[in-house]
Amino acid sequence: MFFPSDPLSEIVAHFLGYFQIAAEDMKVRLEMALVEHEAEAGPETPEMQQVSVDVMQAYALGNYAPGVFYAPPEFLIRGEVMFGPTNIGLANTPDFTASDLESPLSQWPTAPGDIVIPLIGTEPGSVIAVFSQTISLSDDDVFIMGTLDEPLTYQSGAASGLLGLQAASNAVLGPIGSGPGISSYDDVPLVMEAVNATANVHRSNPETQFEQVDSLAGTYVNGQIEEEAPELTDALPEHLKEQTEDTPPPDTIKVTDEHEAHLKIENDASEGSVTYKSGGNFLVNEAAVLNGGLVGTHFVVGGNLHQLDAIIQTNAFRDTDYVNDDFPLVAQAGGGTHAVNVASFVQETFDAAGAAAEANPNVLPQNWQVTCVSGDVIFLEWMKQLTFMSDEDVGVLSAAGSDAVVTSGENIGFNGINFANIGSLFDLILVGGNVFDANVIVQNNILYDNDTITMLGAGDGVGYAASGSLNTSNNLLWNQASIHNVGATDVKQGISEHYKDAMDGLANGNKSMPSSFYASDDFEGIAIPRVLYISGSIYDLRYIEQTNILGDSDFVALQKKAFLDGQPATEWNIDTGSNALVNMAAIKDYDTFGDSIEVGGDHYSDSILIQANILEAKGDCDDDDDALVSEVVAFLDHSESLANTPDYALGDTTHDAAPVDLMQSVLA
Repeated sequence: MFFPSDPLSEIVAHFLGYFQIAAEDMKVRLEMALVEHEAEAGPETPEMQQVSVDVMQAYALGNYAPGVFYAPPEFLIRGEVMFGPTNIGLANTPDFTASDLESPLSQWPTAPGDIVIPLIGTEPGSVIAVFSQTISLSDDDVFIMGTLDEPLTYQSGAASGLLGLQAASNAVLGPIGSGPGISSYDDVPLVMEAVNATANVHRSNPETQFEQVDSLAGTYVNGQIEEEAPELTDALPEHLKEQTEDTPPPDTIKVTDEHEAHLKIENDASEGSVTYKSGGNFLVNEAAVLNGGLVGTHFVVGGNLHQLDAIIQTNAFRDTDYVNDDFPLVAQAGGGTHAVNVASFVQETFDAAGAAAEANPNVLPQNWQVTCVSGDVIFLEWMKQLTFMSDEDVGVLSAAGSDAVVTSGENIGFNGINFANIGSLFDLILVGGNVFDANVIVQNNILYDNDTITMLGAGDGVGYAASGSLNTSNNLLWNQASIHNVGATDVKQGISEHYKDAMDGLANGNKSMPSSFYASDDFEGIAIPRVLYISGSIYDLRYIEQTNILGDSDFVALQKKAFLDGQPATEWNIDTGSNALVNMAAIKDYDTFGDSIEVGGDHYSDSILIQANILEAKGDCDDDDDALVSEVVAFLDHSESLANTPDYALGDTTHDAAPVDLMQSVLA
C-alpha cells in the first residue's frame, strides 16, 4: 500500500489516476467501434397511384334461376292465342273456339304431324335411413328393514337363464336371428333370402304347426285368425292402466242428497302396513314407418319382381316362483304370465286410372313429362330397437308399526321411431332392371322372472298369520305388428307393346312420346302423363327388429321376529311381478295406385307369418330344470310365375365384406 508523505507526491499520484482512467476509456471506445455496423436502409415509400373511379355503374341483372341448367323450349303457338285473335296459319292447326281457349294448356288437342317437345321432370332421389336405439339399465337393489339374524346369500340365476331363453328364441328365428346384416343396398336380396330360409326351416320342422295358405290376410292372434285385434290397454297390468280420477274407492258408501258426500268405513285391526314392489317394469319398443317414396299408377318391370312381407314374433319366458311353505301369504290365483302375438296383413288397391278416365272422358295423351334415372333407385329403412334391463332385487321386510312403501322396480324403458318417406307420384313407372320390394318385422321378448319368497331369521317356525296380498307373476309379453300394402295384386306376365316402345326409346336416349301412346286407353283422362324411366333396379326394403330383455328374479323375505308376540299386527302387500314387455311396429307401404303390374321376367311373391311362445317345460321334463318347450305356428303364402323366355338370372350375391348390422353382436 502506497501512502504519500508529501503534497507533491500526492498530486503526482492523483494525476496518474486520471490518466489511467482516460486510457481505459479509450480502450473501451476502440472495442465498441470494432463491433459497430452500418444499419440497413429502410424501404423507400412507393409513389401513391392515382386511380379514377366511375361511381355510376350499370349492372344488368338476369332472372334468378338456382341450379337450373336447362329450360325446355316454350310451347309452339298454334292458331289463336289467349292474348287476342291473330292470323297465324300453321300446318295441321285446329280451329280453336272461345271455350277451347278457356281450358288449360294440358288439354289442348294435337294431331299427328305436330311437333311435340317432351317436358323434362325432376329426378326422384333415393332414401337410406339406418336407426339404432339401445337402452341398457341395471337396477339391482338390496333393501333390508331391521337387522339380519343370519348371513344372507342369494344367486338369482338370471344370467344363465336369459342366455338359455335367447338360444331358444334364436332357434325359432332361424337364419334371420343370426342377423343377416347389410353392407350395401344391393344386399337386399340377402335379407329376403334369410327370411325365406327361416320359413323353410319351419316347413321341415315336425314340431312347428306349419300351414301354407292361399292368401295371408287379416289378423292373427297366437296362430289363430281373429276378426279384431285385442287391445293392449285391456291386457296391461293394473298399475299401468289409465286410472279414472273421479272413481270412488271400492269400499265407499255414496250418500246422495242436497250435498254429495263419500263415506269410507274401515274396520282394520292392523297397526301398520308394508308395501313392497320389486317388479312392475315397463319395456316398450315402438316403430311406425310410412313409405311413399315412389308411387305409380301403372307399373312396368322389365326384369324380375320380388315381393316379400314377413312378420316373425317370439315370446320366451321363465316364471317359476318359489314360495316357502311357512310363508303366511298365498300368491294370487290366475296371475300367470300372458304371452300374446298379434299380426295383421292388410292389402288395399286403388284404381286411379279408372277415376281419371271417368273424370275426363275422351281425353288422351298429347305430350308427356318424362324423367330418366340412370342407375338404381334405393328406398332402405333399417331399424333396430333393443331394451335390456336387469332388476334383480333383494328385500328383507319387517314390521315397523307404521305404514311403509318401498319401490325398487317400476322402471320404464322406451324406444320410439316414427319415420315417413313421402316422395313422387307418376302416372307410369318403367323399370329396366329388377324390383325388390320387402317389408320385414322381427319382434322378440325375453323375460326371466323366477322369484324366491321365504321367511328369514329366528322364530318358532309355525303358525304365522298375516293379512295382505302376494303377487309373483301377472306379467305381460306383447308383440303387435302390422303390414299395410297399397298396390296392385294382379301381376300380368309380359309387357304391352306401347310400354315396350317407350322403354326401348328411353333406353336409347329418345325422350319423345311413342305414337302408340296417343290412342292408349291406359291414360284416358290424362293429357300429359308423368313418366319415370329407371334404367337400373329398385331396391325397396323396410326392416324393423325389436327386442326386449328383462331379468327380474327377486328375493323377498319376511323376518320371523315380526310375528312374535307383542309385535304390531301388520298388513303385507308384496308384488314381484306385473312386468310388461311390449313391441309394436307398423309399416304402410305405397307401391302403386293402379290395379295391375306388368312384368317382363319372373314374379316371386311371399307372405310369411311365424308366431312362437317359448316357456318352461312342465310335467314330463322334471329331470331337466332348464327344459323349454316352443309353441310355434307358421303360415306361408307363396306364389310365383316364370317368364316363358327369361332373359335375367339372379347372380351370386354373396360377398366377403363385414356386415354393417348395428345390433348383430349385442346379444352374442
